Amino acid sequence: MRTLAAVLPVLLLASVPVLAQEARGSLTANGKTAALKHAIAIEVDSTTERGFMDVVVVLSDRKLTREQAVDAARLEEMARRDGLAGLRVVLNPDAKVMSAEPLHPAFTAFVSSALWVRWQPTAYDEKKVAGRFHSDGTRSEFKQTWSYDLNFSAPIELDPQAKTRR
Repeated sequence: MRTLAAVLPVLLLASVPVLAQEARGSLTANGKTAALKHAIAIEVDSTTERGFMDVVVVLSDRKLTREQAVDAARLEEMARRDGLAGLRVVLNPDAKVMSAEPLHPAFTAFVSSALWVRWQPTAYDEKKVAGRFHSDGTRSEFKQTWSYDLNFSAPIELDPQAKTRR
């Protein structure tokens, strides 16, 4: 009986679901492929719908901080300087893609548009975002080529500076 009493709390803790921060898949840019394994999602004030929150999702080849993930210019610099590979997507409160930017050191110019991403959500609420982002084949624009197919899941980190909440 004592053994059961000692083991029961451990079993209960093991059964508590953990929200994963993971991505699976790859991004190919100008013929060079990178595996993306990390996901981060951050709530930010919406730039298009006053009083609502957007969610910035970044899938990457390394762990990123909140400050890095929300700053598109910083991510572009990390791709150039540090070899970062990733995909930065902004989702509005209705789960529509507002922008998507693949990031890779092989790019000679950065491309960002909601037109070239396909989004198949499996979860999108105030706590979690999950699903699949893919490019629907190889895209070729502005003398750049890219493709990606990524599945991911991440808890949404609340923005402590945000003035509004959902």
